[in-house]
Amino acid sequence: MTIRWGAAARPKQGQEVSGDAYLVIEHNGSTLVAIIDGLGGGAEAARAAIGAVQTVESYVHRPLKEIMERCHTALHGTRGAVMGLLRLSPDSRHASYMGVGNTGIHVLSAQTIKPISRNGILGHRQLPSLLELNYTYDHGDTFILYTDGISTRFMSDTGHIRRGDDPEALAATLLKQYGKTSDDATVVVLTVD
Repeated sequence: MTIRWGAAARPKQGQEVSGDAYLVIEHNGSTLVAIIDGLGGGAEAARAAIGAVQTVESYVHRPLKEIMERCHTALHGTRGAVMGLLRLSPDSRHASYMGVGNTGIHVLSAQTIKPISRNGILGHRQLPSLLELNYTYDHGDTFILYTDGISTRFMSDTGHIRRGDDPEALAATLLKQYGKTSDDATVVVLTVD
C-alpha cells in the first residue's frame, strides 16, 4: 500500500501569519502526520506551532507518547498548542492516533475508526493522561486531520467527501467550503492506495 496526501491551510481573516502548522514525514516505512494549532493567533501562536513542528521532526522515530511528552516540555514558556499525531504503517495496515486538545480527525472507512483526543494544552501545567488508539485500516481509507478552524459540518456532507478521493483536491475543497474566516484553518488529507 502507498499513501498519498494533500494539505490546505490559511490564516484567519486579517492576519498574515497562521498559528496552525502541519507536518507529514515518511520514516522507516511509516508515515507520521502532525496537525498543530498554537493557542490564539498571530506570531505568538505561530511560534508555539513551529516549536512543536521542530520537536516532532527531532523525535519522529520515537513512540507517539514520547513525541507528545517532548512537545509538552518544548512548549513551556510559549502560549502552548494542541496537537494530533497519526502514524500509518502501510505494510501492516496499522494506524495509531494520539491527540491533545481540540484538533480533530475523521476517518472514511468501511470499518468503525473514531479516534478521539484528550482535553488539554501542550506546554501548559500538567500534561493530561495520554491515550493512544490503534486501528487496522483498509485500501481506499481516507484520514482527514483538521484544526478547529474547519467546521465539523463536513462530516455529514456526503456529497463532497468519499473514500479514496484525491487528497490534495479534497483538502482544498474542505478549506474553501468549511474553513472559518474567524480562525486559522488547516486540513491534511491522506488516502491509502
